[in-house]
Amino acid sequence: MDALTNILKAMRLSGGIYFRCELSGPWGMDIPQTPVAEFHVVTRGTCWMDVVGEALPVCLNAGDLVLFPHGHAHLLLDSLSAKAIPPEDIIGEQSIEHYGPVVYGQGDHQANILCGYFEFDRDEKSPLLQALPAFIHIKGTDATEFSWLQTTINFISHEIRNTQPGTAAVVNRLVEVLFTQIIRAYIAQTQTPAGVLGAVADAKLGLALNAMHQHPEYAWSIESLANKAGMSRTAFAQRFHTLVGQTPINYLTRWRMQNARKLLETSHISMQAVAEQSGYQSEASFSKAFKKCMGVSPGACRRKNKA
Repeated sequence: MDALTNILKAMRLSGGIYFRCELSGPWGMDIPQTPVAEFHVVTRGTCWMDVVGEALPVCLNAGDLVLFPHGHAHLLLDSLSAKAIPPEDIIGEQSIEHYGPVVYGQGDHQANILCGYFEFDRDEKSPLLQALPAFIHIKGTDATEFSWLQTTINFISHEIRNTQPGTAAVVNRLVEVLFTQIIRAYIAQTQTPAGVLGAVADAKLGLALNAMHQHPEYAWSIESLANKAGMSRTAFAQRFHTLVGQTPINYLTRWRMQNARKLLETSHISMQAVAEQSGYQSEASFSKAFKKCMGVSPGACRRKNKA
């Protein structure tokens, strides 16, 4: 598997749709900080988004998608002068068992918005999440370059408008696909993505990154990784550190420990086997590296999972 696929798999991604809403001015939705990554797709009309900590509000048009990877608090407004109220007050007594629609307001300037969320394994600091900004704004998902993204959104919209047995299962799987497509679109529209996504997008560094993710058990060195990238040792090390924010070996160690944690939690193989699959010949050296990186010993990690 390539690096991005491995990183996404390690995140234990899941998600779903809250509801679709049909809002008529004046309206405003005050969405607090959340432990999940929320997203909105404007399917009709326009609205304003004001993110806590950001200087300027952003106008969202039909076809726009916005994702809050870290669950930042934000406002959705029909105008900058609108009063925002909690989502539960907008929902009121309306049922969202079948995704709505939630209808609010009786004025003009109608906006239709699809609201959903993504969940991740927050126990482990994902290099992908660390690389993402407060919000991602994908403009015009119906544009030619993002037609594949719009196809997924259309599929989700069709399912929630025509609920039948199995709809929730289909929607949840499609939402997982949507997250991957959002990350692809973010990489495509960002000149130099931050963190590990910069290495994913880099033609040469991406080769070395894929090698680390495909074979974490190998005795990789700066020289061998540089050879994979087709670069000199110095140029590779400098560019990797500039884009990712850490050395290639530090990144490799962290990835190995994430794999080891997964093995400890989901398998019954011996500690020596876990060590070897993580690139260590000695159980003692592996245990020392694991505790330094993860804050607990391998044995404690396995016992906690069994408990």
